[in-house]
Amino acid sequence: MGGSRILPLFDPSAQPSSWNERMREGEYAVHDSHHEDVPFCTVFASLPEAESFAHQRILETPELRCRIYDHHGLIGKPLREFKGASYKGDSDLSPRLRRWVGSILFFGGIALILFDWFYGFRPQWPSILGTRMLVPGATLLVTEIILLFYTRHERAKHTADTHNKTQEQHG
Repeated sequence: MGGSRILPLFDPSAQPSSWNERMREGEYAVHDSHHEDVPFCTVFASLPEAESFAHQRILETPELRCRIYDHHGLIGKPLREFKGASYKGDSDLSPRLRRWVGSILFFGGIALILFDWFYGFRPQWPSILGTRMLVPGATLLVTEIILLFYTRHERAKHTADTHNKTQEQHG
């Protein structure tokens, strides 16, 4: 990895001061989730070098997430993302919490509505509470389903891209 260099994300003494403006076209920056006193990125001359470095970083420090960007900077999604086995994520709600809370709210709401229905809606409070539990529960469950399908789609896309690159190299 001799062709790498380290750039502070913002350097007021340099012109231009932003990290991506100091990169050349065709260079790739690896940003990791480990925050330093002075945040920085590591820049490489090629995407394979950046990918190799990011992969090595998450093997060395499994709590990390490394994202790779080109000279355009943080516009849009990263070109590549590597997550270590112990990476916790940025989300305030973990998938497990979304599933549990969503299920409890959704199915608990249905149970309260059925309970009230069974008694002819005389108590009324169970159905009132149940209908208010259904919407957030369904929202959490639908969100989890969408994220699950998106993750599977991205994983399949990445696998297909890797397979196609391998075929191009060998064929």
